Amino acid sequence: MSRVQILTLPQIGDVSIVCKTKRDISVETPLDKRDDESLGWGYWDRIWPSSVAFAEYLIHQFFPSKLAGTKVLEIGCGTGVPGVVAAQLGAFTMFSDMVPVTLEAVKETCGLNQITNFDTCTLDWSGKIQSNERYDVVLGCEVFYDEAILADISQVLEQVLAPGGKGLFCDPNRLGLDTIELAFQERFHISIEQIPLNWHPRKGNEAGKMVYLYELTRRGQSTS
Repeated sequence: MSRVQILTLPQIGDVSIVCKTKRDISVETPLDKRDDESLGWGYWDRIWPSSVAFAEYLIHQFFPSKLAGTKVLEIGCGTGVPGVVAAQLGAFTMFSDMVPVTLEAVKETCGLNQITNFDTCTLDWSGKIQSNERYDVVLGCEVFYDEAILADISQVLEQVLAPGGKGLFCDPNRLGLDTIELAFQERFHISIEQIPLNWHPRKGNEAGKMVYLYELTRRGQSTS
């Protein structure tokens, strides 16, 4: 069965997040309709600590209504924590992922949180995006996991960012800062900072740990 986890975020309060399980997939998705990630456990059915840190960063930067009226796209959304918070801060959030069952979970999450200013779509970063929609902010958490897909993410940003828009990404720096900077430096200015990791689902003393926040803006536009 699906499980619901409750996060308590500063200034936002309790946020209910639906996490789908492999059992859900076996019921809902025929074998011939599953992709490689759906056939395995995948990484989309959990709340990553960095996604909570990212959500707290968004609250700090945009609370209470600095995102009101903006369009936000979350890529590789998984449980959708940052996108949910963006919607709660007034943005219209488009949640996207390659694995359709994650989008069903996001819909349940939005329902639990009385969020109506959202939509969902499947998105393959390696393909050309058919929609002409442009977004003020593109969010991504734990999507810098393979050097081979960084060029695809760069291409997504090229296709969907509105003039003056920005990409905001967060992870524990799995690939190294030099790799990230090299992948994006031709087309984007990149600003990198560390933000605190305050939420730890596993036991153990991880006090003082940090994750990385990457802000990307197109070259030729203001970085302010």
